[in-house]
Amino acid sequence: MAKNPVICYPHRKNKDGTYDSICTRCFATVARTYSEAALAEHDKKHVCEQVTLLGRRLLAHSHSTSPA
Repeated sequence: MAKNPVICYPHRKNKDGTYDSICTRCFATVARTYSEAALAEHDKKHVCEQVTLLGRRLLAHSHSTSPA
């Protein structure tokens, strides 16, 4: 059984003083806050959207898209 990849959420500080949390799996901005500590709760709740993963070819199709 394959292990699920560990997803990290690096934080970056923006010029306006806010902080962003980025999902390393889907590359979405998980949250933007004025407190870096507040990002932890958003990181815990983040779920990658399948549409985003499919668009970035990070999720395998569950069915064939070739014509029959």
